[in-house]
Amino acid sequence: MVRLIVSVLVFGLFLNGCAAVAVKELQSYKIEKKREPLDLPMPVPLELIDVEWIVVTKENVDEVMERVKAEGGDYALFAITDEGYKKLSTNFADIRNKLYEQNQIILSYKEYYEGGERKSTQGTD
Repeated sequence: MVRLIVSVLVFGLFLNGCAAVAVKELQSYKIEKKREPLDLPMPVPLELIDVEWIVVTKENVDEVMERVKAEGGDYALFAITDEGYKKLSTNFADIRNKLYEQNQIILSYKEYYEGGERKSTQGTD
């Protein structure tokens, strides 16, 4: 019983001693570093070469071949079905959309690092 009382007293003194030790409050602070400008040039729009499409049908195939010969060129036919043309058109639309998406990502990074207003290029070709 005496041991129990002594143990409780020692434990109590130990707790009081720990409570007497001052707990230092930690101060947190932030050092904000200025972002460096990216110095990335904006992509230059593509300047594509115009391609002349000639629609060759069974009714005009001889006329088209004669015209090509008359212009002094050699000819070869590259054919695509109407379903293939739809797929080709869809692929070009997907390419345009991906380019637009990548341009928006570049603008977002530029805005984040350099601040300022974001200029949307939607609808410009």
